[in-house]
Amino acid sequence: GHYFIQSNLSNMTTKKETRDVKETNPLLTTPSSSSSTACLKLFPLLMVAGAGLIFSTHATLSKMMPIPPGQYVSIESTFNIALCLAVCCHLGVDISPWNLQEKAAWFWGRVLIGGSISTAKILVVRNMNIGDATAIYFSSPIWTALLARVIFKEKFTIINLIGLIIGFIGIILIAKPAFLFGDMVDRGDTSVVWASIALCLSFMIGFSFVCIRGTGEGLHPLKFVLYTGVVEFFMGFLMNLVMGEPLVLPPCNWVKPGLFLCGVTATLSNTLLVRGMSLTSSGPAAMMRNWDTLYAYIFQIAFFHHPPDWISITGAGLIVGTTLLQGLDTMTDISCGIAF
Repeated sequence: GHYFIQSNLSNMTTKKETRDVKETNPLLTTPSSSSSTACLKLFPLLMVAGAGLIFSTHATLSKMMPIPPGQYVSIESTFNIALCLAVCCHLGVDISPWNLQEKAAWFWGRVLIGGSISTAKILVVRNMNIGDATAIYFSSPIWTALLARVIFKEKFTIINLIGLIIGFIGIILIAKPAFLFGDMVDRGDTSVVWASIALCLSFMIGFSFVCIRGTGEGLHPLKFVLYTGVVEFFMGFLMNLVMGEPLVLPPCNWVKPGLFLCGVTATLSNTLLVRGMSLTSSGPAAMMRNWDTLYAYIFQIAFFHHPPDWISITGAGLIVGTTLLQGLDTMTDISCGIAF
């Protein structure tokens, strides 16, 4: 009798476990769930690539605007802030600056640096080729890896070191300094001075990525975009005072719709980038961001009729190659564990 009761209990347990397996863990994966998983993995990468296209569109529009840079920054950031506030209210995003707690230093560091970068970028793209400027900006992953090693004690691999060296060579090829190339090359709108400023902005971009990493998870990307726009507005107002330009609305022609479009592209590109990079690993995201350089050179040729020469293409290729190399290292550890 004892054996019979124990056998029945065992059978009941087995049936219960079988039922639980059937209810919660399907043995066969349906094609629809497999395809949806693939879409979920692909969608963040498409967001990052789409952000690159919108970034390049924004840079092209800002270069074409026939108004002073300080005035442009203030008006464009006004559209950016208004649009961001409307979206935040619609989605119920908490935009209070007082509940950041231990993340406050990293958040405000990212916001202040991001607003300064956005303002300075306008001056850079108006004084050098947008393709060359974008390529130099893409040396920022080098600085991110180096700063993360110093601040967070993350490993700095042999691939990061190789990328640092090759990236500098690429920047030199884009800048084409006279002491190396003389006057035998066509620099277009690019000069050593503005290429150096773009390099400084690349370092600041790298530090802003470190600040985002320092904030961790939990902050909505629109919160960064909103307060970055506020800082950008005051930076543009200050630029107007320094340059002695009046802060007035532009004439009622294509400039106003263009400025509104600049505000939309600034908000959308930053939101897509932050959201996409938060949903995928840094390696694939870094690879998808290389589309920015291609878009920028296409727009440079199409709208400003200045095709890059083979030296600039080689320099941009080296910088893009270092980003691809570091992305592969993140996914497959091709540095074989060699780190500093």
